[in-house]
Amino acid sequence: MRPRKTTARPTVGFIGLGTMGTPMALNLLQAGFPLVVWNRTTSKTGPLKAARATVAASPSAVAAASDITITMLAQPHDVEEVVLAARGVLAGLQPGSVLVDMSTVSPATSRKLAAAVLTKQGEFLDAPVVGSKGPATAGTLVILVGGLSQTLDRCRPVLSAMGKTIVHAGGFGTGSSLKLATNLMLAHLAIGFAEALLLVQRAGIGPTKYLDVLQASTFHSPWYQTKGAGMIQRDFSPHFALKHMRKDLRLMGQLAADVRIALPVTEAIEQMFAQAESAGLSEQDYSAILGYLEGVQG
Repeated sequence: MRPRKTTARPTVGFIGLGTMGTPMALNLLQAGFPLVVWNRTTSKTGPLKAARATVAASPSAVAAASDITITMLAQPHDVEEVVLAARGVLAGLQPGSVLVDMSTVSPATSRKLAAAVLTKQGEFLDAPVVGSKGPATAGTLVILVGGLSQTLDRCRPVLSAMGKTIVHAGGFGTGSSLKLATNLMLAHLAIGFAEALLLVQRAGIGPTKYLDVLQASTFHSPWYQTKGAGMIQRDFSPHFALKHMRKDLRLMGQLAADVRIALPVTEAIEQMFAQAESAGLSEQDYSAILGYLEGVQG
């Protein structure tokens, strides 16, 4: 058994080097944390290796070498496989070490992971993030945490290297619940803005005038300055892929069923995102829902 270090710079493991994970991991290196990484597509470890991270052979090897292991993956089943498989994180997790899952998953998945980690005498946080590629690169993500306060205190320096705001939502699974509620509003905002743009354009009004009105009123939001302006330009380059938003909408429906409430508008939005995904827009940004609606209108 390897004793856990108590230095100010624990060794951090990072698994999942996609659009979000790579800049988050690079920020950890920049903050001075020794870093061990793994990714299913080995070529994606290149930028981290060049920045002097250690590349491990498996998720279990990452966990065995790390005081705090972070997972940042796209799908709940990916997280469960990486953590619970034969050469997964759990197999290498040492007593007293921490698993922080920063993926967007269901609260039930978070609680399942927490229970598995506790059997290894480890600690767990679900800590999904609000923000896309830009904030991940800038280190300004909002991090929503579920788990014990003492575990959060231990991990706060690591999380602060990736985010500007840390919100402790409560016990295991509450970070995931809060993330799904946040993305619910994001999906509503995107599709509402898309429909409004089509409406003003068909009415013969320049879309920038509509954006000016929103920014000058109580609707003012940085979202319109970035995502809204990009939608006007039909720039759907992926920062948060439409397929991931659709996945999150499915998870919202699962959570709603678990807590016995109806989300009729969100269900309708999920159907539109499903249709957009079927239309071949899955790899584009979620704002490409505008392109889908334009295609439907003809």
